[in-house]
Amino acid sequence: MNNDTHLSFDALTTEGINILKNVEDILKSELIALTQRDIDQIKECAVNKTALLSDFSENTLLRTTLLEKSNYHSTPESILEFFNACTNLSAQKQLKDNWNALEQILLQVIDANAVNEQVLKRNQKNLDSILSILQGQQANNILYTAKGSKGDYAGQSRIGKA
Repeated sequence: MNNDTHLSFDALTTEGINILKNVEDILKSELIALTQRDIDQIKECAVNKTALLSDFSENTLLRTTLLEKSNYHSTPESILEFFNACTNLSAQKQLKDNWNALEQILLQVIDANAVNEQVLKRNQKNLDSILSILQGQQANNILYTAKGSKGDYAGQSRIGKA
């Protein structure tokens, strides 16, 4: 196997890192928009995030295809074998370093997305409570809690249990 394959893989990995850094920036903007409840900014973030994630998906597919053409798989063990097959030690180190950087930024993006999801769920819960109050319902008049257990539903005194 020639070093061109390794260099191509490394270029794709670097591109993936840059895409994920952009996604992380979008997630930070999305968090601000969610906390400020700026609908237009939330929509813009969603569109940009979708485009970037589509680019990352394509990047991942290209890396996987490159590995398969070299008779490797996209498993951690096989990727390590691919890196170790590189005869240029400095290129091999760069491959491993960039791969680790890609894994780290991916974990950061996953964490940032989880935070945004929690904020979104909290906002939804608050909005549901406000809507219930505006509709004349008691805020605690719910059939099931968020965890799925029995809630404080006033209608239970009038409905037979199944």
